[in-house]
Amino acid sequence: MIFLLSGHSVISADNICGYAPDATVTVTASQKENISFVTGIADDMAKHQKGLMDCASLKKGTGLFFIFNDDAPRYFWMKNTSIELAVIYIDRDFRIVSIRRGTPLSERTMPSIFPARYVLEINWNESLKMKPGDKVSFAMN
Repeated sequence: MIFLLSGHSVISADNICGYAPDATVTVTASQKENISFVTGIADDMAKHQKGLMDCASLKKGTGLFFIFNDDAPRYFWMKNTSIELAVIYIDRDFRIVSIRRGTPLSERTMPSIFPARYVLEINWNESLKMKPGDKVSFAMN
């Protein structure tokens, strides 16, 4: 199975660090540029706790999308995560409320600035055109 993203990038929809490629998350950056990711879904406590721990690398255009049942302050950390990640906190209206840069293997928590219902984890360098207020869309594959 192959997905076409961002107009020209072709990304294989293989396993994403142990997660099935179940969704596509698209961020409409402030310059009206759409940036899309094929993601796994973390939608229960066990997946929330595991996240991308022990993942050696993350292919460009892939990530993990966390779904929570409520709006609350969220706290993520990088324990056992060797990839420099962007932790993107998203509110119930699918707007980015904050973006945090994860330090590999750090146990320091990175809180959301405002309550969040969703979190997107991607490679840090793929988040550089994003900012709080950008719109996010989510679709199951």
